[in-house]
Amino acid sequence: MVALVFVTTFSIKVPVPFTQGYIHMGDSMIFVASILFGWKVGALAGGVGSMLADIVGGYAGWAVPTLIIKSVMGIIVALVAAEYKKKKTAKGIISLLSMGAWVIFGITLNAVLNSVLADSTSAQKLAGQLELSTIQELQTTAGGVSTGIIIGISLIPVCVLLLWLFLRRKDSTMVTFSHLLGMTVAGMWMVAGYYFAERIMFGNWLIPIFALPMNILQFVGGMIIAFIIVIGVRKRKAL
Repeated sequence: MVALVFVTTFSIKVPVPFTQGYIHMGDSMIFVASILFGWKVGALAGGVGSMLADIVGGYAGWAVPTLIIKSVMGIIVALVAAEYKKKKTAKGIISLLSMGAWVIFGITLNAVLNSVLADSTSAQKLAGQLELSTIQELQTTAGGVSTGIIIGISLIPVCVLLLWLFLRRKDSTMVTFSHLLGMTVAGMWMVAGYYFAERIMFGNWLIPIFALPMNILQFVGGMIIAFIIVIGVRKRKAL
């Protein structure tokens, strides 16, 4: 699983402008490791596999934050799923707290970005930090980011609902709602974790906002790929 996380992280990298990072398909293998083998394997595969991909792939500066964020990500998937299975009443609490924190996080950062754009001095400073030539270019870029954040805030609950409806029509023993909830909470942690890691690295609260839509896309895509793989593996095992 360490090797699979490494390969899927290292093989296809899409650079993220402004943050010197990249997105990849490695999250899918972290989800698979945690669902199939538990939190210990998920943490080891997620942390070590992703860290090695950063080091070998030329992103060594991200190695330590990645080790921490991805290890915790692997733990969250399995532990949230296990807790939900043991205590059915935890469904509402975990779901509401996670979604509530996610919405507040997104709305707050979107409001901060819009407030900066409304102030010409702050906007000019931000454009210089992002190496953009004009305020108009900044407004266009920030507009796309703001739209991406709003879509991301709305997209996660919608995806959870659709996948839950899909699971109700399929064999729920293969991939359960608890797994879905675990992956969702882990993905939210990943997005927030990298935001604060980037804030520390860049010493700026605004620049990391521009990576949020890409990070959201990464973990949602990882959830979908993980579902396909886990269902396929468990069907094959059942045969």
